[in-house]
Amino acid sequence: MGSVDARIVQYGIFDSSVSMPEVTETRNRLLTKYEFELYPADCAGTAYIDDVPYPPKAGLLLCVKPGQRRRSQMPFKCCCLHLQVESPALARELDRLPTASFPTDADELTRVFYKMAMHERNSLADELFLQSCADRTLYLLLTLTETPASDRAIDTAHTAVLRDIRNYMRKNFAEPLPLSRLAEMAALSPIYFHRLFTQFFGIMPARFLLKERIGAARRLLLTTDAPIADIAAECGFSSQSHFNDSFKKQTGRSPAQYRKEMLSRVDL
Repeated sequence: MGSVDARIVQYGIFDSSVSMPEVTETRNRLLTKYEFELYPADCAGTAYIDDVPYPPKAGLLLCVKPGQRRRSQMPFKCCCLHLQVESPALARELDRLPTASFPTDADELTRVFYKMAMHERNSLADELFLQSCADRTLYLLLTLTETPASDRAIDTAHTAVLRDIRNYMRKNFAEPLPLSRLAEMAALSPIYFHRLFTQFFGIMPARFLLKERIGAARRLLLTTDAPIADIAAECGFSSQSHFNDSFKKQTGRSPAQYRKEMLSRVDL
């Protein structure tokens, strides 16, 4: 993987008390790049991703994707890496990362972040070193065992089944997947399956399925010229109007507006 796939936009250790001492809250931004942040210690501030609050705790990893909106309440300090990803295949994998998680073994990830922070971009050798660190970071992000920030204790007898069902939903999101069918696949009652899935992943099955469909639609809007009606059908929506309504509720913009804004690189 090289710079064509993932270009470094920003990196380092961000300390709001040093960089933005007079600022108490940042504006709400629409992201056009991937922003990865690792918090080495508890902070008093709060990160908001699509208006969901994430209090920075020691070991928290935030993976914020293009199309999401974010703002932050100060103060906070974190290791950060912002990337512009050109590879659709890599983007698909990164889009599947949880927005907030606690890597169970983040020592190497932390070391890579700090190695980058101590390096300046003064020469070709520096660029090559930093790119190698970025590539290593991406590898770790995609392979580290992560515990979603909203996880709860779950009977271990069900964890493998729940993960299998989630993976099936990711691969087959365009299919009709009612709760009854998912519960049958898990050999559980619909009510019990719904409770376990929500408890384990921190999101209801229907909400998770919608996020997968919206994520796929975002990628198609940005990487193809396909008509919106075709994208709606390909992503499992029953009609274009249903797609338009769902997409706008998730992003605050219609599919057409989203495509226009993102392709013109407007950072609101």
